[in-house]
Amino acid sequence: MADNSVFTAELVTPERVLINGPAAQVILRTADGDITFLGGHTPLVGAVEPGVVRVVSEDGEEQRVAVHGGFVQVELNVGDDSGSDAPAPSSSTSSGTRVTVLAGIAELADEIDTDRARVAHDAAEARVAELEASGRTAGSGSPASASGEGDLPDPDLVEAQAALRRAEVRLEAAGVTAGAGS
Repeated sequence: MADNSVFTAELVTPERVLINGPAAQVILRTADGDITFLGGHTPLVGAVEPGVVRVVSEDGEEQRVAVHGGFVQVELNVGDDSGSDAPAPSSSTSSGTRVTVLAGIAELADEIDTDRARVAHDAAEARVAELEASGRTAGSGSPASASGEGDLPDPDLVEAQAALRRAEVRLEAAGVTAGAGS
């Protein structure tokens, strides 16, 4: 596996390219669960769940990125202009594999303002607790009224839970714990 272990990893948002270079692993959470991509991985297109994307270089150095959803695509035989089905090795990547993560919002771990993320986390956590205490649900199916509206998720609670998850992802990427309330 040593000769095919390095591949191209890209992490792109509408605003910029956060990562574009050689990698030995890309680790992230898809809609189907956690996955690690290595050189030669089967082609794939999948949904990326909010979480930390880890890009590990050949020497083991890890870049962490807070990603708030998106898509991942794995391609094989990238950069092969010969018409052959065999991968085209290059000096920096030898497997002919490219893993591309497209995210609407993503932040490199070292660019995250952890104080701001903690404040956002605490505010979102308090909002979720307030809404849940008032009997609102996120679509659990518990009846809120005789009209059956209890089956519909409360949009305020769903948004508060999403804000809490975004703050948790940012803090996790930065390597910071959210606090005693989490």
